[in-house]
Amino acid sequence: MPVNKNPSFIGHYSKAPSAIPGVYNGMRVEVLDHENELLFVADVEVLDAHMIELVRTSDFLRSGIEDGLPVSVRGFNAYESCGVHMEGVLSKLAQGQDSAWLVKSLDLKGKDAGRSFSRQPIEAQAWVQIANDEAWLPCHVVNASAGGVCFRTTEPLELGAKLSIRFRLRRGKEQPPLTVAIRRVSDRGTEYEYGSEFVDLTPEVDAVITKTVIELQIMQ
Repeated sequence: MPVNKNPSFIGHYSKAPSAIPGVYNGMRVEVLDHENELLFVADVEVLDAHMIELVRTSDFLRSGIEDGLPVSVRGFNAYESCGVHMEGVLSKLAQGQDSAWLVKSLDLKGKDAGRSFSRQPIEAQAWVQIANDEAWLPCHVVNASAGGVCFRTTEPLELGAKLSIRFRLRRGKEQPPLTVAIRRVSDRGTEYEYGSEFVDLTPEVDAVITKTVIELQIMQ
């Protein structure tokens, strides 16, 4: 029997990358490096089965982002009602501009019904306001993402409750309150930990969330 000398076929068969469906057009995503560090937020345009264009909607969180950088792309697809995880290689769309990027050799790595955005560890102060209550209660932010925020406070809150939350940002930075819904409650002894999701979203609210999360990252 002849021996196949192609090393890519020795001992195993490569799995073909999964194709990217057209329904991902317009999906808002986070772009992360191999260490799961958030680079920027963008909107997706599907160009073919294994290449997308990313139209950047946020500032960069890291300098030195260049061609050939392996990245993870994560977001939530409303059409399929699930979180999406893709991996590929970042490439400049054109020299001299950084508002749009290509991701080539793209592979759909998985889908899930749970968290679709990376949660970055954050140490930050914030305040929450319960509906129909004028008081703002202090809380401690544990992590945050474009999908939601995890915080701790001594105040008992109900699962599913809607709250307003505002964050302490850098001097001179203003941030209007955002609306979250409590999705998880954990008793930590002297305080409670709440996993919350941003709700009542509009394009304008999406933009505020993105800017706020990036501002919290910069402060770390």
